[in-house]
Amino acid sequence: LRTTSIALLLIILTQRYSFTMMKIFLSLLALVGSVNASTKIVLVELGVGGTVRRTSSRSSLSTVEGVNSFIQTMHGGRKLQHAGMPVVPDLFHKADGGVILGLSGQGVDIAEMPSVAALLEEEKDGVVGHLETNGQHCHSLVSRANSVSEISGDISQAVEKAAQKQYLTGVKMNVNDSDAAAVADKQVDAMIRDMQKKAKDEGKTYVLYLVIEEDASISRRRLAEDENNENQEGKIYYFSKSTGQNNENGGDNEAYESNQYAEMFVGYYGYGYYNSYGEWVTPYKSMFQIQYFNVVLWTAIGLVLILIWVISMMMYMPLEPDTLLFGESAKMIGED
Repeated sequence: LRTTSIALLLIILTQRYSFTMMKIFLSLLALVGSVNASTKIVLVELGVGGTVRRTSSRSSLSTVEGVNSFIQTMHGGRKLQHAGMPVVPDLFHKADGGVILGLSGQGVDIAEMPSVAALLEEEKDGVVGHLETNGQHCHSLVSRANSVSEISGDISQAVEKAAQKQYLTGVKMNVNDSDAAAVADKQVDAMIRDMQKKAKDEGKTYVLYLVIEEDASISRRRLAEDENNENQEGKIYYFSKSTGQNNENGGDNEAYESNQYAEMFVGYYGYGYYNSYGEWVTPYKSMFQIQYFNVVLWTAIGLVLILIWVISMMMYMPLEPDTLLFGESAKMIGED
């Protein structure tokens, strides 16, 4: 009996240990799968506009709570918005409605959705800002709306119906494959154009929060492609002010008139290159930069010298009998 009891106890402990290890293993798999995943949010004003304002912050990276604080503040919520975000609600103009449109699933691939990709890269067609969170949080963001509906058909009709409500609504669509992604991309583009026209005709403003959640495998593939593209950067351009020609890596290139950057950087002498952020880098300075530097430098030196001279004059100011400094007038009155 004792041997049987010990055997049963070992079996129970082994099963519990195996179950715990299995949960840890599954948690690690989920964590590894979401490391490279990200959720992107596009803020689109439909209609008159003027309800969202940009800030001086250039970082679009935030958290789920940060994005939710902005959305709740936009639509009359009592929650304070997190600091450091690139967009804030306007103090005087409020939106007539708001819709959170979430696209998620294995078929979501920004590279295969040109209309959505254009919204993520450029601020046009009513786009007023971008936000981004690490990980897959489409469901967490859409579920914060007052009412959420899941669709599999026409996006335009669902969003238009949701926008008519006076409170924040959510619409979620699961994209399963590339064909569904292409259809959703076209529907999103058509929906934004139609809603823009209808809202302007009605004199109203609706805010669309387009939430894009890519699968972790697609995000890892794009990250690998970006790393490979980094090896293609660092091209060196030589600009000549006299001839108006530019050379790439010492060879002949297009004419000055056909190069969109030649006129911008013709004042730089020598060479330069574009880094991974698209910024022009060169060790040479233009004549304007040299002049501006000297004007600011010698103006600052002159002001500092004048300040030192004024302070020294005040320190060695002679004390006259009739002066009001140091209480000399009070002493004179006391003597009388």
